[in-house]
Amino acid sequence: MFKNIFCPTPQNAFIWLSSIYLLFLLYLGKANAITILFAYFLETILIGVFNVLKMVWTIYWGKSTSKQFSLVLFFLVHYGFFVAIQSIFGFALFGFTKNPIINEPFNLIENYSTILQLEDIQYALPAIIFMHLGKFISDFIGQKKYLKFTAKELMFKPYLRIFIQQFVVIISFFFIVFDEGAGIIAAILLISFRLIIDLFFEAIRENNSLINDLSVKLANEKLSADEIKKQLISYTE
Repeated sequence: MFKNIFCPTPQNAFIWLSSIYLLFLLYLGKANAITILFAYFLETILIGVFNVLKMVWTIYWGKSTSKQFSLVLFFLVHYGFFVAIQSIFGFALFGFTKNPIINEPFNLIENYSTILQLEDIQYALPAIIFMHLGKFISDFIGQKKYLKFTAKELMFKPYLRIFIQQFVVIISFFFIVFDEGAGIIAAILLISFRLIIDLFFEAIRENNSLINDLSVKLANEKLSADEIKKQLISYTE
């Protein structure tokens, strides 16, 4: 099982490279713990952007039809609302740092603009973009997943990943804010946890021994192993 998750492959290479690059930035002093938190915080928007690309791709070249363009608009509305609420909560937390750069959590555009102008974030954020762009090209397009999913099926996929991501980010935030000496350690742990989560999600794919084993173990009277396998693939996409 561990080999299936952690062994570097062409499919998870972008995840490994992104995490190693962020750790290298910490080592060089080109990014600090708060910067890493900001980068993962901004990832929520990136996940939504790439999910829109996936939905549009399936409409043009996959199983969906042109009539499903309304689903893209619907996704933008409910996902945008979700991101706005999450951002207000996150910016309120960032206001508790020793030298806060966020003063008013409701000024979303101004706050995001302030974060993007930070010198450190300009080093860290490209690693997150690189990972998602690489996965989109090599996995979603390269593996022709747009032929397996419809726009409707893709619409709610980001939420499980984001829930786990933000939980890890918030836990790391409290370590950094309330124990300044643990900042670097917390950043390393954050990158490591995210690496493990992303590798686990990436390892769940069709005809893989990991997903086969999980499906059998989770099967019950209501859901067969095949049905659970389909759900696992869907929600970890």
